[in-house]
Amino acid sequence: MSNSSNIFLDLDGTVYVDNIVINNADEQIRRLKNNGFQIYYLTNNTSKNTEYYKSKLKKMNLPISNDSIISPTNVIIEWIKNKNYKTIYVLGVEDLKKEIIEKTQVKINSKNAECVIIAFDKELTYKKLEETCKLINNGVPYYLSHIDNYCPTLSGNMPDCGSIGFMIEKTTGKTSNGHFGKPSELMTSYIRKIIGDNNKNILVGDRIQTDIAIGKKIGAETVIVCSGEFKKDTEINYNLENTQIHNTLTDFLLTI
Repeated sequence: MSNSSNIFLDLDGTVYVDNIVINNADEQIRRLKNNGFQIYYLTNNTSKNTEYYKSKLKKMNLPISNDSIISPTNVIIEWIKNKNYKTIYVLGVEDLKKEIIEKTQVKINSKNAECVIIAFDKELTYKKLEETCKLINNGVPYYLSHIDNYCPTLSGNMPDCGSIGFMIEKTTGKTSNGHFGKPSELMTSYIRKIIGDNNKNILVGDRIQTDIAIGKKIGAETVIVCSGEFKKDTEINYNLENTQIHNTLTDFLLTI
């Protein structure tokens, strides 16, 4: 745990879109790191593993350390260990499955699966959907890695875990038992362990229901940017009390 200030940055739509850093945010993030801030990157994206994100951020010349990335994957791994599960089924990409197996020693198999985890699967096949629905129809509880319905890209929005989960819920008639991403209690608890008793925490994101929600749960100063999902002119019905609004992450970081 660090006694210095922590800043939690959402990635997609806040730091970058696809592989493009938004408005030279990397320069300001490096400046904050050099000034003693602890930098954490928050993502709900489970279509890639932790090593992928470390590599991607390094290529963008962003400051990175072993524990800089916080994603549902970290929370899932801790949860599996606490539950002491032996076998689970994961609807997800192979890299995600490999990381879960390596860090928990759990078996990923539909036979004798104790639970199902549905992630953002860019390798999705109908066979995987069938296997998932069979297990759920037979009473196996299921969880979503996160609840985002879409992922922003330069080509527009693309289906994310929430949309896959919605299809499975409509198919089976059964709702998930919860999720591991922003702003779940499981991820909130995970972040609280990182910040400890530190009173100076800032969270910046582009989504009210996930980023700002979890920021408020951990007691952080919250900032919403207009470079992703949130748009000033359309989001007028949400409570943004005590939340700063800036056009981009850089615009906010320049005030620190």
